[in-house]
Amino acid sequence: MAATENPLKALTARLRRPLLLTWAGLIAERLVRAFWPMWSVIAAGAAALMLGLHDLAAVEVVWGTAMLAALAVLVYGVLGFVKFRFPRRAEALARMDEAMPGRPLAALADVQAIGAGDAGSAALWRAHQARM
Repeated sequence: MAATENPLKALTARLRRPLLLTWAGLIAERLVRAFWPMWSVIAAGAAALMLGLHDLAAVEVVWGTAMLAALAVLVYGVLGFVKFRFPRRAEALARMDEAMPGRPLAALADVQAIGAGDAGSAALWRAHQARM
């Protein structure tokens, strides 16, 4: 293995599927975080309709509440689109690395800081990377 070769690059082909699943999980997490106010308004409106509260109130109150709820869904939807951003590949890789003991992906991406010219130090570094 060459001294400048990054062992993490060779490993990423085997990590393609777990990395894709982690990235999809990050997208789902960010969608929920960005749009939770909109989902809450929709859920509250659905709950009120399922409880039959529209039968107990005047027509004007029902229409006024429906218009306010529609406006709130629109506003919170726009705010959610502004707030939402897709996760980068590095963020998915970091999330996957955090879940593993010893953070092996970060260790594989590290470079030897000192002692690169010393044969013993270089052998110890290669053993460390092989263990990771």
